[in-house]
Amino acid sequence: MGESTPDVREARRMLAKGIVIAGVGETEQGVLPGRGSFQLLAEVTKITLDDAGITLNEVDGLVTAFSFVEQTLMHSTTFADYLGMEPGYFGSVAVGGATAPLMAVQAALAIDAGLAETVLCVRGDNTRSGISSSGMIAMAREMSHGAFEAPYGLTTIGGYGLLAQRYMHEHNVPQEALAAVVATQSEHAALKWNAMLRDVVTIEDVMNDRWIATPFHAMDCSLVSDGAAAFLVTTAERAKDMKQKPVYITGVGEGYSHQYIGSAKSVDGVRQGLGRAGRRAMEVAGITPQDLDVAEIYDSFSFTPLIALEGFGICGPGEAGDWVLEGNAKLGGKLPMNTHGGLIRQAHLGAMHHIVEATLQLRGTADDTDRGGGDHQVPGAKTAVSNGSGGILAATSALVLQNEAPSA
Repeated sequence: MGESTPDVREARRMLAKGIVIAGVGETEQGVLPGRGSFQLLAEVTKITLDDAGITLNEVDGLVTAFSFVEQTLMHSTTFADYLGMEPGYFGSVAVGGATAPLMAVQAALAIDAGLAETVLCVRGDNTRSGISSSGMIAMAREMSHGAFEAPYGLTTIGGYGLLAQRYMHEHNVPQEALAAVVATQSEHAALKWNAMLRDVVTIEDVMNDRWIATPFHAMDCSLVSDGAAAFLVTTAERAKDMKQKPVYITGVGEGYSHQYIGSAKSVDGVRQGLGRAGRRAMEVAGITPQDLDVAEIYDSFSFTPLIALEGFGICGPGEAGDWVLEGNAKLGGKLPMNTHGGLIRQAHLGAMHHIVEATLQLRGTADDTDRGGGDHQVPGAKTAVSNGSGGILAATSALVLQNEAPSA
């Protein structure tokens, strides 16, 4: 893959106009029987618009993701019909876990092109309560090659396990490093009002948990949940009339190294491919890893943030495990990571919650004390990186978010 896109100058030109996130929202997460996918999407739409202080009539763009439960090829317009809205711009994005940051990019591109001014980016599903057992099995095989991997029993979890074991072997990474990711994020999830798992666990608890696929215990795996989340993208000028302090999108980037794990060339090839998304986003934003205050890193499994931290240049190759074991990812550490609990402890909705949490952090409002949670605010947070990865770390997208306008 060439390192020439996105064109840094062109990306900076687009974002210098002031493309911001002006509202965010989350529903409850967990097992929510009786609430379908579109109902959850509608609920979070109202929450997000209320957060921004606008009405649905003021939204002229709609970007949705995909659904594991609702079978429609026209997801965005089907949801528009459900809401009773007539967007001037609409689209859907489906790149697995990489979808959420790409939704923000699609919204920014539409705004830059004059196709819309205020774009709602929304994703939700009743995956936990609405999908059939056969559908769950199909999900587990989704990332395996239909001819060369799936027929021989390779599942998504198994493919991740192969990559993680090779990574651990090459860098002599102990099992405790993966468990430390879970333990750290459990401390953060305990403070998040809508986290599915709010009990704090220790490294020992994770190590003693039941095995799923080596090197993953059950707690090392991301959750399956019902729920929805959304964010509203608009211009800084338009946001002046809205309720919340805007958060600026100052960097965007994508990275790709393979589609199926059988075609991944090496651990470092995967690390560089996914890492390119974060490195490029930081380059567009004109920052380095040392400028980051918060990292909301995709965590499909406990291994995933480790290789991403290294790919983004936050840690050197093989060093992320020790970095987490030393407490650097905790609230109060060098770079707090997944301050909402992540996919492992809060809920799984791709990287939607990561973007919502990064926005709350940069607004200075990541305190759920009045909602039965706790204070998970990083004091003085100004700059965050957030990413998502689709497939078995095949395709990655990343954003840099800041609470001040990008320099010209």
